[in-house]
Amino acid sequence: MTRIKFKRGTRAQLDAAAAASGLDAGEPYFITDEGRLAIGLSAGTYEVFAKVSEASGYPSIAYPKRSSAPKIVGDVVGATLTTSALAASRLYYFPLVVPRNVVLTGLRIFGSGGGGYVVSVGIYGNATVNGNDAPGTLLASVSNLSVSTAGNKDGALSYTLMAGELYWIGLISNAATSLLSLQAAGSQTSLGRLSGGTTSIGYLYAAGSGSTLPATAPTALTEAANVTIPCVYLLE
Repeated sequence: MTRIKFKRGTRAQLDAAAAASGLDAGEPYFITDEGRLAIGLSAGTYEVFAKVSEASGYPSIAYPKRSSAPKIVGDVVGATLTTSALAASRLYYFPLVVPRNVVLTGLRIFGSGGGGYVVSVGIYGNATVNGNDAPGTLLASVSNLSVSTAGNKDGALSYTLMAGELYWIGLISNAATSLLSLQAAGSQTSLGRLSGGTTSIGYLYAAGSGSTLPATAPTALTEAANVTIPCVYLLE
């Protein structure tokens, strides 16, 4: 029987290869620590594939496609939304998992208006950093959405989120603009709670530059508890 061998390594090794532009479009990879396949999209990006155990059957959470009412990442309670200001040039990261494959046509934020402010939003793959899940390689993004006027700000992209796969939303603004946001009490608790504390961790953050999302997320990230989370809408 003819043998076919794929390049193999851990997710961290694959992320490192992507960061060094060491991948090839169309080249298959086997992620040894997750037991799943991936394929290169470019020198610095790749797509992973869900296992049958993750993608088969019915989703445990109702997730109907509703173009007129897109889902907000991390919105799990249905609490009234609020408005909060972003810190200028701060990188925000918070996790995302969908219960079915979602073919994205874009990402949306809702700005309050002001100045020449711009916001970039992206989707990162998962990486393992010091034994913890963390954002890794930037997979898709929309850059410099103008929030100088109030309202929905949409950025077009084409990307498929795989059911059961852990992704991360990355977001950064060049100035302290205000966005529609989830209240702390109405958001997901997937990042856990501060040890010994009473409030949940809303997002991870680090210092960034302007409105630029890095190709690879920084590994030194700070946990932010009891905070509002910027609303990022998933457009299908």
